[in-house]
Amino acid sequence: MNVNNKCLRCDKAGMKSWEELNDEEHEVVKRLPASAEYSLEERKATHRWCTRCWYEDVGQDLQDFS
Repeated sequence: MNVNNKCLRCDKAGMKSWEELNDEEHEVVKRLPASAEYSLEERKATHRWCTRCWYEDVGQDLQDFS
């Protein structure tokens, strides 16, 4: 997971968890591409989102892919 709390796509600080998003942002998140791969419950529990570019941090360590 991106532990420095910055978006990996646009470098904006402040990735938000589900609890930190407002109702309108919840509706946007429900329509993002990751909704096809992960259940909403899993996304609520482990994912974070950038509200500038809507990048979704799925909680996988990038070092696992190198």
